[in-house]
Amino acid sequence: MKTTVLLFIALVSLASCHKELLAPVATPLFNTKSISTVQTDTVPDKAAVRIKVSKDSINANETLLVFDRAASLDYFGNEDAEYMAGFGQVNIASISKDDRDLSINRLPYSPGMTIDLDVYTKKAGMFTFSVSYENKMPGDVQIWLKDNCRKDSVNICTSNYSFDVNKADSTSFGKKRFQLIFRRRAFVQTAAPN
Repeated sequence: MKTTVLLFIALVSLASCHKELLAPVATPLFNTKSISTVQTDTVPDKAAVRIKVSKDSINANETLLVFDRAASLDYFGNEDAEYMAGFGQVNIASISKDDRDLSINRLPYSPGMTIDLDVYTKKAGMFTFSVSYENKMPGDVQIWLKDNCRKDSVNICTSNYSFDVNKADSTSFGKKRFQLIFRRRAFVQTAAPN
């Protein structure tokens, strides 16, 4: 009798713990509401990052990227600011989709996006890239600087990048050398972007 009672209690306990085993076959085996909690690869509107190129503490220039889902990838006068070269030793601009140099570039974020940079210096020498400002950027979004001349990439959120300009070599400056690549840490493999 004790064995039968214990067996009955065990079966009732097992059935109450695993109600889904007693449910009709049409019931899903997982909770579909949990799918909506999966993190998406995006950044909030008004998230921003400023990229700086400097020769020294006096000679420096910056370009600002502001993310906005409603913005255009092309230049739009009410959103962006066209770049106007100054008298400094170094100039940097981000390049819009329609090939305009911008000092302020408002654009929509997309996973793995690439933004071309235009870097010009008045003289040859060593220069440094850095992130001088961030606002609302998620901590797991990495910003890779790709150097097409040296075939090198670095996450400039974690370290500055020094490079040289040789005025006799047009591949060492201008619109073709540098790109920014935005990737969420989970999507970045151990190797740098190609």
